[in-house]
Amino acid sequence: MQPHIPDADVDPDEAFQLVFRELKRHEETGRRNFVVRAPVDLLEYLFSAIFRKSGMSRVALERLLTELGIYGFKDADGRILRRYLSGHTRMAWSTYQRLMLWALTNGWISMWAFRDLAFRSYEREAAQLCARKIVNTLKRRTTLPDLNKEQVVACFYEILLLKQRAREQAVATRLRTDAETRELVSSIGFGFSE
Repeated sequence: MQPHIPDADVDPDEAFQLVFRELKRHEETGRRNFVVRAPVDLLEYLFSAIFRKSGMSRVALERLLTELGIYGFKDADGRILRRYLSGHTRMAWSTYQRLMLWALTNGWISMWAFRDLAFRSYEREAAQLCARKIVNTLKRRTTLPDLNKEQVVACFYEILLLKQRAREQAVATRLRTDAETRELVSSIGFGFSE
């Protein structure tokens, strides 16, 4: 049975590979619990674009993020950002996605970079959530289940679709109450269904 493929640019082979890579990364950590967080490579991509375009230092950027009250940034000494970029501290996906939007509204990443980062973050988050679901399933069983490619791909698409609907609902709610957000979403060209 072919899994339902939502409106995404991820074909079934890519979806399977994304989940497989996340399972492999988790296995390499040796941790029991699967951590769902933004990976270092996406953080490096986002922050290198911000540094390049804004001309700010790490300390200056961190000070600004602290002043804005961005979750995860408590101090303005440059150490928090360094810990995120080294992988010692893992950033929540929601914080990462807010930072992408903040960087776009400040003109520190291009529309192209924003869309690329958004797409990558959505697919990687879905792959992590699917991998966590698989790991948790394996913990509860005494024998390894016969997970086949179709099941993994169906899990990925199901989670991708659920996260997409949650984002659309959040945008719809925000649009009803915030004119500035309405203008930004319109300028980005992201559609949503109410």
